[in-house]
Amino acid sequence: MTARGKVLVVDDNRTSRLVATKVLRQLDCTWAEASSGQEALDRLADEDFDLVLLDIEMPEIDGLEVLRRMRGMTQQLGTPVLVISGHDDDMDVVAEAVQLGAEDFLPKPFDPTLFRARVTSCIAKKRLREVEVDYLRQIDRLSAAAMQMETDRFHPANLNLDDVAQRSDPIGHLASVFVEMAHQVYDREIALQRKIRTMKGGALLLLQGLLWGLIVPLSVMIYRENEATFGVSFWSNLMAGLVCCGWALVAGKSLRIGRAEMGFLFVWATIFGTSSIVLFEAAGRVSGIMLSIILALQGFAVFAVAAAIRVEAPNLRRFAGLGLGLLGVLALLLVRDSGPGINDWTWILVAMLVPILYGMIDILLAVKHPPQLDSIVSSGLVLVLAAVIFLPVAVMRGHFFAIWDTPSISDALVVVVGLCIGFCTVLYVRLIALAGAVFGSQSAYVTTVAGIGWSVFLLDEDLTTWTVVALALIVLGLVLVGPKREAEGAEVEFRRRH
Repeated sequence: MTARGKVLVVDDNRTSRLVATKVLRQLDCTWAEASSGQEALDRLADEDFDLVLLDIEMPEIDGLEVLRRMRGMTQQLGTPVLVISGHDDDMDVVAEAVQLGAEDFLPKPFDPTLFRARVTSCIAKKRLREVEVDYLRQIDRLSAAAMQMETDRFHPANLNLDDVAQRSDPIGHLASVFVEMAHQVYDREIALQRKIRTMKGGALLLLQGLLWGLIVPLSVMIYRENEATFGVSFWSNLMAGLVCCGWALVAGKSLRIGRAEMGFLFVWATIFGTSSIVLFEAAGRVSGIMLSIILALQGFAVFAVAAAIRVEAPNLRRFAGLGLGLLGVLALLLVRDSGPGINDWTWILVAMLVPILYGMIDILLAVKHPPQLDSIVSSGLVLVLAAVIFLPVAVMRGHFFAIWDTPSISDALVVVVGLCIGFCTVLYVRLIALAGAVFGSQSAYVTTVAGIGWSVFLLDEDLTTWTVVALALIVLGLVLVGPKREAEGAEVEFRRRH
């Protein structure tokens, strides 16, 4: 019978310790000795033991006091104590020792056979108790993981069950099944989120592109009536911003922002205000169809920058999609129609600043837009700020005019463009937050398609067969790009069936 444990022998009598250690050697145990209660407590504070052989009768600190103090040692609460006493007729002492946590009692001098049996039994109980405690600890971890799945968002790696699943016992098998089920739930939820993201992103993209495409021919119509582009930009952005701010207030949102957020909005407003002025200037020199085509270049620019700065991971499918879209845009540019002052290469190059500026806004929103800042609030404030920033320039250039001073078609169109800009800006912020900068930039392709359609309808421009073929390439490229994928550490929510 082999015990194989680590035992602390506590006895002030050297002969008693020698007798005990001789038997422990036969049991293949390792041991340490303590000749006093204080020495025993010092060793117990620094080391772990499988059993303590404790003499009751010792000077200064006796065995009963050692037992009392062991109760305050958290690491020793599960250590069995075999009490040894020469007063086997004093049952009160024995009873008190048992009440204080002693596992068993052995009279002194002890019988070696009985001693071996008691030591082996105590160590075996300690081993069994350790197994039980370990099982309960693993069950607690499984329960905590199940509770995390049920009550919170989770990622399989955060359940911390991989080591439990490696065990070869039943608890390990249960943990491995649980982990596998968690991975399956996670994979299904990620796939579902991706589908939902695609559907929502597609709907936002189509709506935003359809409305922004309307702005293109309306800008051409405004320029025909009013060439004060800075003033047009001021009024359209101001009205768009006021509508969004009013929308935010009605929805119960606060317009108060911090200093850091103000810096972000200022940069955004400066870029957006510049793009508005360039758009209105180009609208008078470039046809509606050509301007719509140029806006599609935004998708390629954003993807190139996003891939370079690692905002989104590039892949072959996205490269192919953007390549097709770019091919369609270039083909349409090469077969452009030209007329007196219309679609001249100089103004085409100027107009190309618009998609570049829009692309800068894409990346800015994807990287810097504060997550706590509501999209309606940020859109409203940035549009008002864009109007305010360029108001002095409009005044100095003599472009400022009082809207509705003399009601005209251009004033009505400015109002419509302002409403479209406000609504499109809110949709665009949400689109980028949902689907990423690259997919969000693909609204430029939708804008191109919608802008061409609106230009044909409102400006009576011609749509050629080659234009239709090139647009088909653009749409195919849009499908291949797709929305951003979830990050590897994304968490999902587990929903129980009730």
